[in-house]
Amino acid sequence: MPDSGVVIRSFERLIGEWPTRFHLRIDPDGSGLLLANAAEAAYLSPVGVRMAGGILEGRTDERITDEIVSEYRGAPRSQIQADLASVRQLIEDLSEPGDNYPVTNLVDPELCQWTRALAAPLRADVDQCGREHFTEMAQRLWAAGVPHVSIQTDREADPGDLVRLVEAAEDIGMICGLRAAASWLSRGGAPGAQVIEDCAMAGLDHLDLLFVCHDPAEHDETVGEGDHAAFLAAVAQCHDLELAVVAQVPMLDSNLADLDEMMAALQELGVTNVVGFAIACPDEDEAADASGALPARALPQVATTFFELADATQGRYLWAPPVRLDTARGPAEQILDGPRTSADVTVRVRADGSVLPPRGGPQSAGNLLTDEWSEIWAHEAFERYRERLQQPTRCPDCPDLPICDADCPKDPAGWSDDRQGGELA
Repeated sequence: MPDSGVVIRSFERLIGEWPTRFHLRIDPDGSGLLLANAAEAAYLSPVGVRMAGGILEGRTDERITDEIVSEYRGAPRSQIQADLASVRQLIEDLSEPGDNYPVTNLVDPELCQWTRALAAPLRADVDQCGREHFTEMAQRLWAAGVPHVSIQTDREADPGDLVRLVEAAEDIGMICGLRAAASWLSRGGAPGAQVIEDCAMAGLDHLDLLFVCHDPAEHDETVGEGDHAAFLAAVAQCHDLELAVVAQVPMLDSNLADLDEMMAALQELGVTNVVGFAIACPDEDEAADASGALPARALPQVATTFFELADATQGRYLWAPPVRLDTARGPAEQILDGPRTSADVTVRVRADGSVLPPRGGPQSAGNLLTDEWSEIWAHEAFERYRERLQQPTRCPDCPDLPICDADCPKDPAGWSDDRQGGELA
């Protein structure tokens, strides 16, 4: 089993009536990452890791301070006590009840004082497969230091099998999500409502549902007859079950003009978590443009509008890496597939174990079932990706776009490109 030297410790903390699940990921250098309910992430120094672990284990401030003083000589006791109070306040802030998806910002100055490169991704989006196969991949991801897995539903498979995958992830201790179109959960004879309830009872943390348009006819034209009604029913059920629901929204020519109405409809439904992904094409690709893809030059404005709507609706919106249109398949098929990953802190794992980075071509960086994680993480695909994160691609044209920290949205090299022969960016 791969071993990155990363250790993950799990805790649960009760604040009033609301339990918060914490995952403390400790990297080989002693630094770490604290995640709360898969909702927020804060980087911690080695001393911060020791403090957070002590607090979550229930030790007193005096005992934690004594331990830090004995281990880190030379630090004034008053400074340790002040830092400990800051870490305790951080944990209290992260413990507040609320939506538990997604990880929105890893370098928020209000959440952390240390910015570091990731030793492993925070999440893996794993294609639906058999339980035994899935369990082995989940165990290897956990060993590599990945605390969060999201199951990408196979629309041709039996949705009744999904609960067994959720159980497998929860048995390991992972945060677990599920991505689907709502109507897919009713296939194979099992009512969708029963599948959702069973998965929630098994420990599912969030359900990501495809939302193409607020107009039922337009939505169903792409996703399938009855899916819009199934979406509404699933959202209501998630609220009843206190299960975080996420709308996964494609953006292309056909629905861009309606984006504000779509987000208003989601707000009215109480859906405040949204993952947006653009179906895009290079400016010179006239065929793809005519098929409905958004040309590269339009993406900065689309992203600006998306985040302005987040502010207007007070929602938590996440911009997934754009998907390059494959004209051989068409936009509808790629909408159903969704983005390769929901964020830049995520990798995609195919059913056969192949690992893909968030951006670039379809070439695998290795196989989770046969390769050591250190070899996968050192692959050229991730090297190029890390270089972009370490040297943000900002320019004066879009100074306020947070997504530019990973890649310029206008640059096709920074999109996910799953066409046969797509270039690795």
